[in-house]
Amino acid sequence: MGEIRGIYIDDNVSGAGFERKGIDELTRDVTRGEIDLLIIKDLSRLGRNNAKTLLFLDFLEEKGVRVITYDGRYDSIRDNDTVGIDTWYNERYIRDISRKIRTNLRFKIQKGEYIGSAPYGYEKSQYEKNKLVVNKEQAEIVKKIYSLYKEGFGYSYIAGKLNQEGIKSPSMGLWNAVAVMRILGNRVYIGDTVQGVSEKISFKSKKTRRLPQSCWVITEKTHEPIISREEFNEIQRIRAEKRNRPGPHKGFFHVFRGMMFCGACGSIMFARKRQGRPMSYICSSYGKNGKSVCTSHHIRETDLCSIVLNDLEEFLKDNEAADQILKKLLEEEGIKDWKTAYKRLQKQLEAKQRQQEILYQDRLEEKISESLFLRMNQQLESKMASIKKEMEMLEEKKGESCNTGEMIQQLKDSLKINGINNEIAKIMINRIVVFDKGDVYDELMWNLGLTEKEKEYIKHYGAVFIEYNF
Repeated sequence: MGEIRGIYIDDNVSGAGFERKGIDELTRDVTRGEIDLLIIKDLSRLGRNNAKTLLFLDFLEEKGVRVITYDGRYDSIRDNDTVGIDTWYNERYIRDISRKIRTNLRFKIQKGEYIGSAPYGYEKSQYEKNKLVVNKEQAEIVKKIYSLYKEGFGYSYIAGKLNQEGIKSPSMGLWNAVAVMRILGNRVYIGDTVQGVSEKISFKSKKTRRLPQSCWVITEKTHEPIISREEFNEIQRIRAEKRNRPGPHKGFFHVFRGMMFCGACGSIMFARKRQGRPMSYICSSYGKNGKSVCTSHHIRETDLCSIVLNDLEEFLKDNEAADQILKKLLEEEGIKDWKTAYKRLQKQLEAKQRQQEILYQDRLEEKISESLFLRMNQQLESKMASIKKEMEMLEEKKGESCNTGEMIQQLKDSLKINGINNEIAKIMINRIVVFDKGDVYDELMWNLGLTEKEKEYIKHYGAVFIEYNF
Protein backbone atom coordinates (compact mmCIF):
# COMPACT_ATOMS: atom_id res chain seq x y z
CA MET A 1 0.00 0.00 0.00
CA GLY A 2 1.14 3.51 -0.76
CA GLU A 3 0.05 6.96 0.26
CA ILE A 4 -1.18 10.01 -1.68
CA ARG A 5 1.67 12.49 -1.99
CA GLY A 6 -0.37 15.28 -3.55
CA ILE A 7 -3.14 16.38 -5.87
CA TYR A 8 -2.08 18.63 -8.76
CA ILE A 9 -4.75 20.89 -10.25
CA ASP A 10 -4.76 23.59 -12.94
CA ASP A 11 -8.10 25.40 -12.89
CA ASN A 12 -9.11 27.35 -16.00
CA VAL A 13 -5.67 27.02 -17.61
CA SER A 14 -5.28 25.76 -21.19
CA GLY A 15 -3.56 22.41 -21.65
CA ALA A 16 -1.86 23.79 -24.78
CA GLY A 17 0.96 25.16 -22.61
CA PHE A 18 3.11 23.54 -19.92
CA GLU A 19 3.74 26.77 -17.98
CA ARG A 20 1.20 25.78 -15.31
CA LYS A 21 1.35 25.82 -11.54
CA GLY A 22 0.17 22.20 -11.17
CA ILE A 23 2.77 20.93 -13.69
CA ASP A 24 5.52 22.91 -11.92
CA GLU A 25 4.58 21.39 -8.54
CA LEU A 26 4.42 17.88 -10.04
CA THR A 27 7.84 18.33 -11.69
CA ARG A 28 9.33 19.48 -8.38
CA ASP A 29 8.03 16.47 -6.43
CA VAL A 30 9.04 14.00 -9.16
CA THR A 31 12.56 15.47 -9.23
CA ARG A 32 12.79 15.02 -5.46
CA GLY A 33 11.93 11.35 -5.89
CA GLU A 34 8.72 11.63 -3.86
CA ILE A 35 6.42 10.05 -6.48
CA ASP A 36 6.47 6.64 -8.15
CA LEU A 37 2.90 6.48 -9.51
CA LEU A 38 0.87 9.21 -11.25
CA ILE A 39 -2.86 8.78 -11.90
CA ILE A 40 -4.61 11.21 -14.25
CA LYS A 41 -8.14 11.32 -15.63
CA ASP A 42 -6.88 10.98 -19.21
CA LEU A 43 -3.82 12.08 -21.21
CA SER A 44 -5.49 15.32 -22.29
CA ARG A 45 -5.44 16.42 -18.61
CA LEU A 46 -1.64 16.21 -18.70
CA GLY A 47 -1.43 18.37 -21.80
CA ARG A 48 -2.78 18.99 -25.30
CA ASN A 49 0.55 19.87 -26.85
CA ASN A 50 1.73 16.70 -28.60
CA ALA A 51 5.49 17.30 -28.48
CA LYS A 52 5.59 18.67 -24.93
CA THR A 53 3.31 15.92 -23.59
CA LEU A 54 5.55 13.20 -25.04
CA LEU A 55 8.65 14.90 -23.62
CA PHE A 56 7.03 15.10 -20.19
CA LEU A 57 6.07 11.42 -20.33
CA ASP A 58 9.73 10.63 -21.18
CA PHE A 59 10.79 12.70 -18.16
CA LEU A 60 8.43 10.74 -15.91
CA GLU A 61 9.72 7.43 -17.29
CA GLU A 62 13.34 8.46 -16.68
CA LYS A 63 12.46 9.25 -13.05
CA GLY A 64 10.81 5.84 -12.62
CA VAL A 65 7.25 7.18 -12.38
CA ARG A 66 4.47 4.95 -13.71
CA VAL A 67 1.56 6.81 -15.37
CA ILE A 68 -1.99 5.39 -15.45
CA THR A 69 -5.12 7.08 -16.77
CA TYR A 70 -8.38 6.71 -14.85
CA ASP A 71 -10.29 5.86 -18.05
CA GLY A 72 -8.10 2.74 -18.46
CA ARG A 73 -6.84 3.75 -21.93
CA TYR A 74 -3.20 4.28 -20.95
CA ASP A 75 -0.63 2.58 -18.72
CA SER A 76 2.99 3.62 -19.31
CA ILE A 77 4.19 0.05 -18.66
CA ARG A 78 1.86 -1.36 -21.32
CA ASP A 79 0.97 1.39 -23.84
CA ASN A 80 4.18 3.36 -24.33
CA ASP A 81 4.49 2.44 -28.03
CA THR A 82 1.09 3.85 -29.03
CA VAL A 83 0.91 6.91 -26.78
CA GLY A 84 1.85 9.27 -29.65
CA ILE A 85 -1.49 8.61 -31.38
CA ASP A 86 -3.49 9.70 -28.33
CA THR A 87 -1.42 12.85 -27.71
CA TRP A 88 -1.65 13.82 -31.39
CA TYR A 89 -5.46 13.47 -31.23
CA ASN A 90 -5.61 15.62 -28.09
CA GLU A 91 -3.64 18.37 -29.81
CA ARG A 92 -5.84 18.09 -32.90
CA TYR A 93 -8.90 18.65 -30.74
CA ILE A 94 -7.64 21.91 -29.24
CA ARG A 95 -6.43 23.07 -32.68
CA ASP A 96 -9.98 22.61 -34.03
CA ILE A 97 -11.47 24.46 -31.05
CA SER A 98 -8.98 27.33 -31.59
CA ARG A 99 -9.86 27.56 -35.28
CA LYS A 100 -13.61 27.68 -34.49
CA ILE A 101 -13.09 30.43 -31.93
CA ARG A 102 -11.05 32.48 -34.42
CA THR A 103 -13.69 32.07 -37.12
CA ASN A 104 -16.43 33.15 -34.73
CA LEU A 105 -14.45 36.21 -33.60
CA ARG A 106 -13.72 37.15 -37.22
CA PHE A 107 -17.43 36.95 -38.02
CA LYS A 108 -18.30 39.24 -35.08
CA ILE A 109 -15.58 41.73 -36.10
CA GLN A 110 -16.83 41.85 -39.69
CA LYS A 111 -20.32 42.62 -38.36
CA GLY A 112 -18.79 45.66 -36.60
CA GLU A 113 -18.98 44.29 -33.06
CA TYR A 114 -16.20 45.69 -30.86
CA ILE A 115 -14.35 42.80 -29.23
CA GLY A 116 -12.27 43.62 -26.16
CA SER A 117 -12.13 46.61 -23.83
CA ALA A 118 -13.66 49.89 -24.95
CA PRO A 119 -11.09 52.48 -26.11
CA TYR A 120 -10.65 55.78 -24.27
CA GLY A 121 -13.63 58.03 -24.99
CA TYR A 122 -16.10 55.14 -25.18
CA GLU A 123 -17.67 52.45 -23.02
CA LYS A 124 -19.57 49.24 -23.75
CA SER A 125 -23.35 49.58 -24.11
CA GLN A 126 -25.42 48.08 -21.31
CA TYR A 127 -28.21 47.21 -23.75
CA GLU A 128 -26.47 46.03 -26.92
CA LYS A 129 -23.66 43.47 -26.81
CA ASN A 130 -20.23 44.62 -28.09
CA LYS A 131 -21.60 48.05 -29.02
CA LEU A 132 -19.62 51.21 -28.24
CA VAL A 133 -21.31 54.26 -26.77
CA VAL A 134 -19.71 57.64 -26.08
CA ASN A 135 -18.33 58.40 -22.62
CA LYS A 136 -19.13 62.13 -22.58
CA GLU A 137 -16.46 63.13 -20.04
CA GLN A 138 -13.65 61.30 -21.84
CA ALA A 139 -14.94 62.37 -25.25
CA GLU A 140 -14.29 66.01 -24.30
CA ILE A 141 -10.66 65.12 -23.55
CA VAL A 142 -10.34 63.42 -26.95
CA LYS A 143 -11.70 66.55 -28.65
CA LYS A 144 -9.25 68.68 -26.66
CA ILE A 145 -6.32 66.52 -27.80
CA TYR A 146 -7.31 66.91 -31.45
CA SER A 147 -7.85 70.66 -31.02
CA LEU A 148 -4.46 71.23 -29.35
CA TYR A 149 -2.63 69.22 -31.99
CA LYS A 150 -4.35 71.18 -34.75
CA GLU A 151 -3.14 74.39 -33.09
CA GLY A 152 0.43 73.17 -33.51
CA PHE A 153 1.24 71.63 -30.13
CA GLY A 154 3.21 68.35 -30.07
CA TYR A 155 2.49 65.01 -28.39
CA SER A 156 4.69 65.71 -25.34
CA TYR A 157 3.28 69.19 -24.78
CA ILE A 158 -0.32 67.89 -24.94
CA ALA A 159 0.50 65.06 -22.51
CA GLY A 160 2.11 67.54 -20.11
CA LYS A 161 -0.87 69.88 -20.28
CA LEU A 162 -3.32 67.05 -19.50
CA ASN A 163 -1.16 65.97 -16.55
CA GLN A 164 -1.04 69.54 -15.22
CA GLU A 165 -4.84 69.67 -15.30
CA GLY A 166 -5.04 66.42 -13.32
CA ILE A 167 -6.72 64.44 -16.09
CA LYS A 168 -6.21 60.67 -15.85
CA SER A 169 -4.80 58.82 -18.87
CA PRO A 170 -6.40 55.67 -20.39
CA SER A 171 -4.24 53.62 -18.00
CA MET A 172 -5.49 55.81 -15.10
CA GLY A 173 -1.94 57.13 -14.63
CA LEU A 174 0.00 59.97 -16.22
CA TRP A 175 -0.30 60.87 -19.89
CA ASN A 176 2.68 60.43 -22.20
CA ALA A 177 3.46 61.17 -25.85
CA VAL A 178 2.65 57.62 -26.99
CA ALA A 179 -0.86 57.69 -25.49
CA VAL A 180 -1.59 61.02 -27.22
CA MET A 181 -0.19 59.74 -30.53
CA ARG A 182 -2.41 56.62 -30.42
CA ILE A 183 -5.56 58.67 -29.86
CA LEU A 184 -4.69 60.98 -32.75
CA GLY A 185 -4.26 58.03 -35.13
CA ASN A 186 -7.22 55.84 -34.12
CA ARG A 187 -10.16 55.65 -36.55
CA VAL A 188 -12.45 54.54 -33.74
CA TYR A 189 -13.06 58.24 -33.01
CA ILE A 190 -14.74 58.78 -36.41
CA GLY A 191 -17.17 55.91 -35.78
CA ASP A 192 -15.25 53.08 -37.51
CA THR A 193 -14.33 49.74 -35.98
CA VAL A 194 -10.75 48.68 -36.79
CA GLN A 195 -9.89 45.22 -35.50
CA GLY A 196 -7.87 42.19 -36.50
CA VAL A 197 -4.71 44.32 -36.18
CA SER A 198 -2.85 41.46 -34.47
CA GLU A 199 -3.32 37.76 -33.81
CA LYS A 200 -1.88 34.98 -31.67
CA ILE A 201 0.93 33.14 -33.43
CA SER A 202 -0.75 29.79 -32.65
CA PHE A 203 -2.94 28.11 -30.06
CA LYS A 204 0.29 26.79 -28.47
CA SER A 205 1.72 30.27 -27.82
CA LYS A 206 0.62 33.39 -25.93
CA LYS A 207 2.71 35.60 -28.24
CA THR A 208 1.00 37.82 -30.80
CA ARG A 209 2.14 39.29 -34.09
CA ARG A 210 1.02 42.49 -35.80
CA LEU A 211 -0.70 41.90 -39.13
CA PRO A 212 -0.17 43.98 -42.28
CA GLN A 213 -2.76 46.73 -42.79
CA SER A 214 -4.23 44.81 -45.74
CA CYS A 215 -5.41 42.13 -43.27
CA TRP A 216 -7.16 44.50 -40.87
CA VAL A 217 -10.94 44.36 -40.62
CA ILE A 218 -12.39 47.87 -40.96
CA THR A 219 -16.14 48.39 -40.61
CA GLU A 220 -17.33 51.95 -41.10
CA LYS A 221 -20.03 53.81 -39.13
CA THR A 222 -20.54 51.22 -36.41
CA HIS A 223 -20.95 53.70 -33.54
CA GLU A 224 -21.31 57.40 -32.75
CA PRO A 225 -18.21 59.42 -33.77
CA ILE A 226 -16.43 61.84 -31.45
CA ILE A 227 -14.36 63.50 -34.20
CA SER A 228 -15.59 64.38 -37.69
CA ARG A 229 -14.00 62.60 -40.66
CA GLU A 230 -12.88 65.94 -42.08
CA GLU A 231 -11.03 66.89 -38.89
CA PHE A 232 -9.52 63.39 -38.56
CA ASN A 233 -8.23 63.45 -42.15
CA GLU A 234 -6.79 66.93 -41.61
CA ILE A 235 -4.95 65.72 -38.50
CA GLN A 236 -3.52 62.73 -40.40
CA ARG A 237 -2.30 65.07 -43.13
CA ILE A 238 -0.51 67.26 -40.56
CA ARG A 239 1.05 64.19 -38.90
CA ALA A 240 2.28 62.88 -42.26
CA GLU A 241 3.84 66.25 -43.10
CA LYS A 242 5.70 66.28 -39.78
CA ARG A 243 7.00 62.74 -40.30
CA ASN A 244 8.23 63.50 -43.81
CA ARG A 245 9.69 66.89 -42.99
CA PRO A 246 13.52 66.68 -43.05
CA GLY A 247 14.85 67.30 -39.56
CA PRO A 248 17.60 69.86 -38.97
CA HIS A 249 19.61 67.44 -36.78
CA LYS A 250 20.23 64.66 -39.37
CA GLY A 251 23.92 64.08 -39.87
CA PHE A 252 24.74 67.37 -38.13
CA PHE A 253 25.73 68.29 -34.59
CA HIS A 254 24.67 71.77 -33.56
CA VAL A 255 27.54 73.87 -32.28
CA PHE A 256 26.57 73.86 -28.59
CA ARG A 257 24.78 70.51 -28.47
CA GLY A 258 24.77 68.93 -24.99
CA MET A 259 26.47 71.82 -23.16
CA MET A 260 23.63 74.33 -22.75
CA PHE A 261 21.43 74.52 -19.65
CA CYS A 262 18.39 76.52 -18.53
CA GLY A 263 19.33 78.80 -15.62
CA ALA A 264 15.87 78.59 -14.04
CA CYS A 265 15.09 74.83 -13.94
CA GLY A 266 18.44 73.23 -14.86
CA SER A 267 17.03 71.37 -17.88
CA ILE A 268 19.22 70.87 -20.92
CA MET A 269 18.49 73.21 -23.84
CA PHE A 270 18.01 71.84 -27.34
CA ALA A 271 18.26 73.33 -30.82
CA ARG A 272 15.05 74.27 -32.60
CA LYS A 273 14.63 75.52 -36.16
CA ARG A 274 11.40 77.14 -37.29
CA GLN A 275 10.58 78.14 -40.83
CA GLY A 276 11.80 81.63 -41.63
CA ARG A 277 13.68 81.94 -38.32
CA PRO A 278 17.37 81.39 -37.44
CA MET A 279 18.57 78.32 -35.49
CA SER A 280 18.00 78.83 -31.76
CA TYR A 281 18.14 76.99 -28.44
CA ILE A 282 15.27 76.70 -25.96
CA CYS A 283 14.69 75.07 -22.55
CA SER A 284 13.63 71.42 -23.06
CA SER A 285 11.13 71.57 -20.17
CA TYR A 286 9.45 74.55 -21.80
CA GLY A 287 9.50 72.80 -25.19
CA LYS A 288 7.79 69.72 -23.80
CA ASN A 289 5.39 71.18 -21.21
CA GLY A 290 4.95 74.88 -21.97
CA LYS A 291 4.93 78.08 -19.91
CA SER A 292 3.44 76.49 -16.78
CA VAL A 293 6.77 74.70 -16.19
CA CYS A 294 9.39 77.20 -17.40
CA THR A 295 10.08 80.01 -19.87
CA SER A 296 11.76 79.49 -23.25
CA HIS A 297 15.20 80.98 -22.43
CA HIS A 298 15.44 81.46 -26.20
CA ILE A 299 18.85 82.36 -27.63
CA ARG A 300 20.11 82.34 -31.21
CA GLU A 301 23.00 80.08 -32.18
CA THR A 302 24.65 82.84 -34.25
CA ASP A 303 24.65 85.17 -31.22
CA LEU A 304 26.33 82.54 -29.06
CA CYS A 305 28.92 81.77 -31.74
CA SER A 306 29.72 85.46 -31.97
CA ILE A 307 30.19 85.71 -28.18
CA VAL A 308 32.51 82.67 -28.06
CA LEU A 309 34.60 83.82 -31.05
CA ASN A 310 35.03 87.26 -29.49
CA ASP A 311 36.13 85.63 -26.24
CA LEU A 312 38.66 83.48 -28.12
CA GLU A 313 40.07 86.50 -29.90
CA GLU A 314 40.60 88.24 -26.56
CA PHE A 315 42.13 85.14 -24.96
CA LEU A 316 44.54 84.66 -27.87
CA LYS A 317 45.89 88.18 -27.39
CA ASP A 318 47.33 87.02 -24.08
CA ASN A 319 50.34 84.75 -24.65
CA GLU A 320 49.85 82.70 -21.50
CA ALA A 321 46.12 82.17 -22.15
CA ALA A 322 46.86 81.42 -25.82
CA ASP A 323 49.37 78.74 -24.84
CA GLN A 324 46.80 77.07 -22.56
CA ILE A 325 44.06 77.17 -25.19
CA LEU A 326 46.20 75.85 -28.02
CA LYS A 327 47.80 73.18 -25.83
CA LYS A 328 44.37 71.90 -24.82
CA LEU A 329 43.10 71.93 -28.40
CA LEU A 330 46.17 70.10 -29.69
CA GLU A 331 46.09 67.54 -26.87
CA GLU A 332 42.44 66.79 -27.48
CA GLU A 333 43.01 66.51 -31.23
CA GLY A 334 45.88 64.10 -30.65
CA ILE A 335 43.85 61.98 -28.24
CA LYS A 336 41.01 61.90 -30.75
CA ASP A 337 43.27 60.59 -33.52
CA TRP A 338 44.86 58.03 -31.16
CA LYS A 339 41.48 56.80 -29.95
CA THR A 340 40.21 56.38 -33.51
CA ALA A 341 43.19 54.23 -34.51
CA TYR A 342 43.10 52.28 -31.25
CA LYS A 343 39.39 51.49 -31.60
CA ARG A 344 39.92 50.30 -35.15
CA LEU A 345 42.63 47.87 -34.01
CA GLN A 346 40.46 46.76 -31.08
CA LYS A 347 37.64 45.84 -33.47
CA GLN A 348 40.08 43.90 -35.67
CA LEU A 349 41.32 41.96 -32.64
CA GLU A 350 37.78 41.12 -31.50
CA ALA A 351 36.93 39.89 -35.02
CA LYS A 352 39.95 37.57 -35.06
CA GLN A 353 39.03 36.24 -31.61
CA ARG A 354 35.51 35.42 -32.84
CA GLN A 355 37.00 33.62 -35.86
CA GLN A 356 39.18 31.58 -33.50
CA GLU A 357 36.15 30.60 -31.39
CA ILE A 358 34.31 29.42 -34.52
CA LEU A 359 37.41 27.50 -35.60
CA TYR A 360 37.59 25.72 -32.23
CA GLN A 361 33.90 24.83 -32.46
CA ASP A 362 34.33 23.44 -35.99
CA ARG A 363 37.18 21.26 -34.79
CA LEU A 364 35.20 19.99 -31.78
CA GLU A 365 32.32 19.05 -34.10
CA GLU A 366 34.85 17.45 -36.50
CA LYS A 367 33.83 19.71 -39.37
CA ILE A 368 37.50 20.29 -40.22
CA SER A 369 40.61 18.11 -39.94
CA GLU A 370 43.22 18.56 -37.21
CA SER A 371 45.90 19.64 -39.68
CA LEU A 372 43.66 22.34 -41.17
CA PHE A 373 42.71 23.51 -37.67
CA LEU A 374 46.36 23.84 -36.62
CA ARG A 375 47.32 25.75 -39.76
CA MET A 376 44.40 28.20 -39.57
CA ASN A 377 44.81 28.70 -35.84
CA GLN A 378 48.51 29.51 -36.27
CA GLN A 379 47.63 32.17 -38.85
CA LEU A 380 45.06 33.71 -36.50
CA GLU A 381 47.48 33.70 -33.57
CA SER A 382 50.10 35.43 -35.71
CA LYS A 383 47.65 38.12 -36.85
CA MET A 384 46.37 38.74 -33.31
CA ALA A 385 49.94 39.10 -32.02
CA SER A 386 50.62 41.70 -34.74
CA ILE A 387 47.49 43.68 -33.83
CA LYS A 388 48.38 43.62 -30.12
CA LYS A 389 51.85 44.94 -30.92
CA GLU A 390 50.37 47.85 -32.90
CA MET A 391 48.08 48.67 -29.99
CA GLU A 392 51.03 48.71 -27.59
CA MET A 393 52.95 51.06 -29.91
CA LEU A 394 49.97 53.42 -30.11
CA GLU A 395 49.74 53.56 -26.32
CA GLU A 396 53.42 54.50 -26.15
CA LYS A 397 53.05 57.23 -28.77
CA LYS A 398 49.80 58.77 -27.57
CA GLY A 399 51.63 61.31 -25.40
CA GLU A 400 54.06 62.44 -28.10
CA SER A 401 53.64 65.99 -29.37
CA CYS A 402 52.57 66.90 -32.91
CA ASN A 403 53.70 69.65 -35.23
CA THR A 404 52.49 72.42 -32.94
CA GLY A 405 53.21 75.44 -35.11
CA GLU A 406 51.46 74.00 -38.16
CA MET A 407 48.37 72.95 -36.21
CA ILE A 408 48.12 76.33 -34.47
CA GLN A 409 48.07 78.08 -37.82
CA GLN A 410 45.47 75.62 -39.14
CA LEU A 411 43.29 76.35 -36.11
CA LYS A 412 43.53 80.13 -36.59
CA ASP A 413 42.73 79.83 -40.30
CA SER A 414 39.80 77.54 -39.56
CA LEU A 415 38.33 79.94 -36.99
CA LYS A 416 38.61 82.85 -39.41
CA ILE A 417 37.03 81.01 -42.34
CA ASN A 418 34.59 78.54 -40.75
CA GLY A 419 33.96 79.96 -37.31
CA ILE A 420 33.44 77.70 -34.29
CA ASN A 421 32.11 74.13 -34.66
CA ASN A 422 30.86 71.44 -32.27
CA GLU A 423 34.24 69.72 -31.91
CA ILE A 424 36.02 72.92 -30.89
CA ALA A 425 33.12 73.96 -28.63
CA LYS A 426 33.26 70.61 -26.76
CA ILE A 427 36.99 71.02 -26.15
CA MET A 428 36.78 74.67 -25.13
CA ILE A 429 33.52 74.91 -23.16
CA ASN A 430 32.38 73.07 -20.04
CA ARG A 431 28.84 74.50 -19.95
CA ILE A 432 26.66 77.44 -20.95
CA VAL A 433 23.93 78.61 -18.58
CA VAL A 434 21.16 80.85 -19.97
CA PHE A 435 19.07 83.01 -17.62
CA ASP A 436 15.84 84.76 -18.64
CA LYS A 437 14.74 88.07 -17.23
CA GLY A 438 13.03 87.37 -13.89
CA ASP A 439 15.03 84.21 -13.07
CA VAL A 440 16.17 83.82 -9.46
CA TYR A 441 19.78 82.59 -9.36
CA ASP A 442 20.29 79.39 -7.33
CA GLU A 443 23.85 79.10 -5.99
CA LEU A 444 23.37 75.45 -4.97
CA MET A 445 22.35 74.56 -8.53
CA TRP A 446 25.03 76.46 -10.43
CA ASN A 447 27.86 77.39 -8.05
CA LEU A 448 29.17 80.12 -10.38
CA GLY A 449 30.41 82.29 -7.51
CA LEU A 450 28.43 85.37 -8.53
CA THR A 451 28.27 88.61 -6.59
CA GLU A 452 24.98 89.98 -5.25
CA LYS A 453 25.12 92.66 -7.93
CA GLU A 454 25.41 90.03 -10.67
CA LYS A 455 22.49 88.09 -9.21
CA GLU A 456 20.35 91.23 -9.26
CA TYR A 457 21.42 91.84 -12.88
CA ILE A 458 20.12 88.36 -13.83
CA LYS A 459 16.80 89.07 -12.15
CA HIS A 460 16.31 92.35 -14.03
CA TYR A 461 17.87 91.62 -17.42
CA GLY A 462 18.80 87.92 -17.76
CA ALA A 463 22.29 86.74 -18.71
CA VAL A 464 24.40 84.11 -20.47
CA PHE A 465 27.31 82.50 -18.57
CA ILE A 466 29.95 80.54 -20.48
CA GLU A 467 32.24 78.34 -18.38
CA TYR A 468 35.44 77.55 -20.30
CA ASN A 469 37.68 74.51 -19.75
CA PHE A 470 40.87 76.52 -19.10
